[in-house]
Amino acid sequence: MEKVGTMAELKSSSPLKAKVSGKSILVFLVNDAPVATPARCPHAQGPLKDGEVCDTVLTCSWHGWSFDLLTGECEEDPDLMLERFDVKVEGDDIFVSV
Repeated sequence: MEKVGTMAELKSSSPLKAKVSGKSILVFLVNDAPVATPARCPHAQGPLKDGEVCDTVLTCSWHGWSFDLLTGECEEDPDLMLERFDVKVEGDDIFVSV
């Protein structure tokens, strides 16, 4: 697992951007817990950092495809999933494994 930031940073920005094992990821705050995903939409590779989060749903800014950040499920295509990575919080530090 690699440190990607702190809970204080995550609460003051949206979302955290990091590289873990050479992979670009984002960390979102969902229900007061960090959730890590790839930085690109699995539909058309749009930048998810520009997406909008409402409750637990992330909507990509490119084509409006929506993903539940807790389950990875896509509202528009049930066969398409948003990958999520293992996250651990130790004190204020956030660690992610891809």
